[in-house]
Amino acid sequence: MDKSTDKLGVEIYNDLKKDYSGVERIDMENETVFRIYADDDTLWKIFEDMMNEFKSIEFDAGTSETHFLRVII
Repeated sequence: MDKSTDKLGVEIYNDLKKDYSGVERIDMENETVFRIYADDDTLWKIFEDMMNEFKSIEFDAGTSETHFLRVII
């Protein structure tokens, strides 16, 4: 990942962390797709609050059953 994508990830994390204390981390897939990792209650709240703000936002789980929201800007 390049520095601009890393910087965007940090900005997204800081913005979300202000409103949702349960946010654990943000992983950037590219400039327009990122994952939000948090506890299930926090993920649900973010989903409800932002479901109309992005091109796509969906719940998903990793191979170890870690839940996250996958967001397409």
